[in-house]
Amino acid sequence: MDFTSVNDFLKKASTAKDEERKAIDGRLAPYLDDPSLIGVSPEIADTIEAYLEQYGDEALKQIGLFCIGKWLRVHGGIMEDYRSTNSWDEAMVVMTDMTRISAALQSLGTIGSFGGDDDWRAMLREVVTQVVMEKIEEGNSFSSFFSALDND
Repeated sequence: MDFTSVNDFLKKASTAKDEERKAIDGRLAPYLDDPSLIGVSPEIADTIEAYLEQYGDEALKQIGLFCIGKWLRVHGGIMEDYRSTNSWDEAMVVMTDMTRISAALQSLGTIGSFGGDDDWRAMLREVVTQVVMEKIEEGNSFSSFFSALDND
């Protein structure tokens, strides 16, 4: 191949990779499009694995509860958007999903862990204490911070 510039070379190299990516994507599509597939990025998987090793399966429970709780809040926001625009059919579909997510959250919350609860809670105490200290250093008084917390 004859290239007239570095830019020309980079464009052709990128194009070649794009074709290879499309071919790979085409072969993987039946697996990745399967609605029963569960997957996360390698970074998230590595973080979860590290927490699992450090805190036991309590980490899985806490991460699961956190994620499902977030999912419920997202649905709640969408539900509110539909309610505010009187889109009642859509709101009912979201409400049905919210009921299922809420049931999953309640069910997961009742599952015991094999270990790590005390260590997990100690880690949370350390993290939250540091955040509160930073907020106080930013000008929030100790009493006003906890007063606002108690009023929630």
